[in-house]
Amino acid sequence: MPFKQAKTKNGKSKLSTPEARREYQRRYYQLHKEKAKEYQRQYNLTHKRKARSRRKGDLMAREGVQDTFNPNDIMLAPPEKVEKILVRVFKHDRIFTM
Repeated sequence: MPFKQAKTKNGKSKLSTPEARREYQRRYYQLHKEKAKEYQRQYNLTHKRKARSRRKGDLMAREGVQDTFNPNDIMLAPPEKVEKILVRVFKHDRIFTM
């Protein structure tokens, strides 16, 4: 449903607020398009992209899991999880730090 355009004193139609905003954004985009493209080119040169797998079934290797537990992990965890944490620390799978 198009917005109604109000008439001004000299007979020209005035854009409604949403239409005026759209028109402003369109003009702004057209004026600054080259600057935005250059910014994007510089950004791509300085930032790494995420690694993607070639096949659907391939999974990318995840970074290593946390090696340590601290007292806060134990204090804030539910009892079942505290038990698992302590078992892993005693088996020397993970390190406990202060």
